[in-house]
Amino acid sequence: MKQCWRWFGPADQIPLDDLHQVGVEGIVTALHELPPGTAWSLAQILERQAVLQAAGYEWDVVESLSVSEAIKTQGAEMRAHITAYKDSLEALAAANIKTICYNFMPILDWTRTNLRAVQPHGGAAMRFDLIDFAVFDLHILRRADAAESYSAAQRAAAAERFHALSDDGKKQLRHNIIAGLPGANDSWSLEDVRALLHSYKGVTRAQLRSHLIDFLSEVVPCAEALGLRLCCHPDDPPFSLLGLPRVMSSSADYSRVLNAVDVPPMARRCAPDPWALPQILMGRLLSKLTGRVSISRICAIPGAVRNRMPRDQISLRPPISRGIRIWWVRCGP
Repeated sequence: MKQCWRWFGPADQIPLDDLHQVGVEGIVTALHELPPGTAWSLAQILERQAVLQAAGYEWDVVESLSVSEAIKTQGAEMRAHITAYKDSLEALAAANIKTICYNFMPILDWTRTNLRAVQPHGGAAMRFDLIDFAVFDLHILRRADAAESYSAAQRAAAAERFHALSDDGKKQLRHNIIAGLPGANDSWSLEDVRALLHSYKGVTRAQLRSHLIDFLSEVVPCAEALGLRLCCHPDDPPFSLLGLPRVMSSSADYSRVLNAVDVPPMARRCAPDPWALPQILMGRLLSKLTGRVSISRICAIPGAVRNRMPRDQISLRPPISRGIRIWWVRCGP
């Protein structure tokens, strides 16, 4: 195993030189400045790799080589984007970067509503609160049919919280959800999100899973030929957001996909990064997927959330305070 640190590129507020102080052995990063569907060139990869090596690190894991919405919906640009994805895999292999993480979450990727929630010890952590998300969905984005995604009690709580928010608070919540996380698209507007939602119209959970399997059927043979591991990040949070389906939320979801694309490269190259949540119980999942897990993330999950997870009180809190960040552990050959 190797302890690795998630680094968000030259704009990251924590400099690489500081990471030696906390025992970092390797780096997990990506070319966050390139939008999904764009091929990563070997020159761009080598340039970023040289920055890491100058600081005494190797680029151990790509997180993420993003899958475009056109691939997820099988839109008009799907074929060109799959070609670009394969070209990126070839360039990464040429740079000897072997472990590639991706996800298949529609539009918002992994989502938090508060990026600096103060903790009892004085540090700050990221948090997801479903009522805050409902405020965004119902009252800021004003998604059609959004009310169907929430109970009457949740809608009432969201309305009360929305009216209590200042204008600055509403702007901050919107920013946190659309573009607050590192690597997110900070140029998206509410209209962009609404247009993307329209592109998913009629896409069911079964269809989205089929699209994932189609994507893997295209790129896994390429990864196998190049000697790469492809590792799928689980849905985070592991339930529907914005009324959209999510298809990698449980051990059963992983089993369906692995069974559908059960070829030699998938035996080790489509691996979860499990949260300690009821939907994905880590020990049980790892026992089921022995030999298929390439990377794993260890996060701080409060016991009350881990054991009882009411949907309106979810708090996922991997630490992001100055001295601590998510650790990644690379496993397997």
